[in-house]
Amino acid sequence: MGQCIAVLIGNTKYENLDNLPCCRNDVAQIRGLLSATQKFTKIEDAIDKPISYVKNVLRELSKTVDVEEVFLYFSGHGGSHDDEFYMCFEEFSESSPNSTGLSRAEAFELIRLFNAELSVVVIDACESGVPLIKGESTSLTHSLKSGFRNFVQFASCMESQYSLGGDQVSVFTKEFITACVTKENGVIYYSDLENSLRDAFLKHSSQTPHFIRQGTLHEKFCDEASLLHEFGKSFLSETIPERDPNTSGVTASPLELADMAINQLEGQVPSEDAAQNFIDRVVASAFNQSVSPDLAKYFDIRRVTYDDFDNVDNKRAVIKLLSLRGTSDRFVQGEIQKEKRRQLAYTALVEHMYEPEYNEVCYLDNNCGMTSVHVGVYYEPQSMALCRLFSEIVFLPGLTDCLILTCESKQPRESWGSFGEEGGSKKWKWSKHAWLDDPEQVARDYISDPNSFARSYILSFDTKSRKSKTSII
Repeated sequence: MGQCIAVLIGNTKYENLDNLPCCRNDVAQIRGLLSATQKFTKIEDAIDKPISYVKNVLRELSKTVDVEEVFLYFSGHGGSHDDEFYMCFEEFSESSPNSTGLSRAEAFELIRLFNAELSVVVIDACESGVPLIKGESTSLTHSLKSGFRNFVQFASCMESQYSLGGDQVSVFTKEFITACVTKENGVIYYSDLENSLRDAFLKHSSQTPHFIRQGTLHEKFCDEASLLHEFGKSFLSETIPERDPNTSGVTASPLELADMAINQLEGQVPSEDAAQNFIDRVVASAFNQSVSPDLAKYFDIRRVTYDDFDNVDNKRAVIKLLSLRGTSDRFVQGEIQKEKRRQLAYTALVEHMYEPEYNEVCYLDNNCGMTSVHVGVYYEPQSMALCRLFSEIVFLPGLTDCLILTCESKQPRESWGSFGEEGGSKKWKWSKHAWLDDPEQVARDYISDPNSFARSYILSFDTKSRKSKTSII
């Protein structure tokens, strides 16, 4: 039998996206799972490593002779561009995805180098289904048939969905491991894992895994399920709350189970005052500091607070996020409507000759009446050479949790006395928090310091100055 090799990639730190602390534990748990199978001869971890390091590791490992299986796992942010999926690394930028991310196409090319009997790819990242469901009979299918003997891929979500994180491990990774360790004995096939995951995510309405497989349905994950029992007990005890010993052996009726679920949900719902206090404390921790002394000569601070979402830019992206939230409440409600464009008298006369033209209008309503749902800090420049800077937070309250969106933007001068918006639609970073989370901790971990943003902007002028000294004629 040939060798089995695994490369496990996890990214917790990002410069332009929210950090994902749980990805480190995702990799650790997958390593424990693969080790328990007793079939992998080499397991290589790559946590917060540069993309160049990961590519070199794959190239070096591909020189291994007689590879039976290669297993590639990724946990981190995912993105898409022109129907291509990218695994995002620390410096990922949407303007240069091919050099700051690992595309699905390039990952497959690297895996092909192993010439393995079986190639397995597991991706726990947003939008990871993008390249797998477009053009099913085109280049992807052709490349699989021409480049792989047997191939299995597990993608944590569809193209328009987010892959949910977790306190300890990501939701998809948790369900993947659970599917692996629940069988009592016998061979565990990758097709068994696919079926278990399909069932597990029936209850996750906002996240639907996508699968692709080329093979015989006999591809094995583990030769004997009993090998995973000890690891499974440890994993499930860490990630699933213990049962009350007083209820052990008691079978609850469907109504009793429903009642327990309702009570559990009720425990996550705060009072209106407590929810408002959470928002106010996050804002106070993130935005109440004064301008840093080293920046005072460049900027004055102006704070804004809104009780509605009228001034939120790129509402379309926010509405899309709300649609994927999967909650039963309508604390915040979004809608996209098409409104007929106003026409001049002449064009109105010939309107019947052409299809009418419409504008797309986005509405975002704060139904719950909470205040300070959109707050921001303007750094007003004292020099004409500087842009105006804007750091903002948007809160999307829900019954049991709150989505927090953040954005930092530079507003260039449009004239001597006015500023315009930065080019293109704003890119919102978002994170999800329970109302019981510590507001100060949320502010520290998920919201960038406006002073740091302003300082980076000022220091960028030194770089621009040095670059401008060299020119080619």
